[in-house]
Amino acid sequence: MFGFLICIFSIFIKNNMKKIAVSCGILIILSCQQNTREVTQQKKEEPAQVTASKTAVTDDFGKQVKGHYSEEDDSWISEDPFYESANFGGSDYASIYRLTDNEDEPHLGLVDKKGRIAVSTKYSGLSIGFNDGLCEVTLEKKGMVNDKGQEILPPVYDWIDLAKDNLLIINKDGKSGFADRTGKVLIQPKYQGASYAGDGLFFYMKEPQRWGLRNLKDEIIVEPEFTSTSAFINGKTVLQKDGGDEYIIYSSGKVVKK
Repeated sequence: MFGFLICIFSIFIKNNMKKIAVSCGILIILSCQQNTREVTQQKKEEPAQVTASKTAVTDDFGKQVKGHYSEEDDSWISEDPFYESANFGGSDYASIYRLTDNEDEPHLGLVDKKGRIAVSTKYSGLSIGFNDGLCEVTLEKKGMVNDKGQEILPPVYDWIDLAKDNLLIINKDGKSGFADRTGKVLIQPKYQGASYAGDGLFFYMKEPQRWGLRNLKDEIIVEPEFTSTSAFINGKTVLQKDGGDEYIIYSSGKVVKK
């Protein structure tokens, strides 16, 4: 009798162990599937890797272009994926192109012989080098950049000329005015013609081509009665009126017929 009970118990244990084993197997499979789903979800949520691209640069002034200067070629040989090589042609500066994915984007600047960007590569044109610390740049219109990388005049002018006494003649929509070397506009571009006379005065033209003198406060010093202009030398100049009569014009505003 005892032996019979042991036999029944053994059969019961074997049958239940099979069920337990099957149950454990199902749990393991379900657990693995859950883990797989979690890993997949985590991978989907990971941000995509951002690769380098030739995108727009707002200001790369002072950036070092990878490469070296070749004395034989008088060129900066670029080893930088974002810049082309540049030839100096005997100058201290060279125009350099920044490579960009957008060919319509302005990407011209200046580089020196040490491979340093001297004018940001964001213009469509520029003068090669600096004149009294200034470089004229083009972006549809003309502007001015100094050798510190500062755009002192935005590219909104038809043309810009250097004048004496640290002044600039600016022309916009066919009218002329004056600015200083910091970019401060002293005389708005509103005169049909204007030229610097010296001693803080400028000639302005009133139709039909009659010239007078104003100071940089835009105050009239000499009425527009003269047919020509000539810069001051030692505080005076000689001008003509219609008919050919000559007059000595002093920077004080005094007018004396010769």
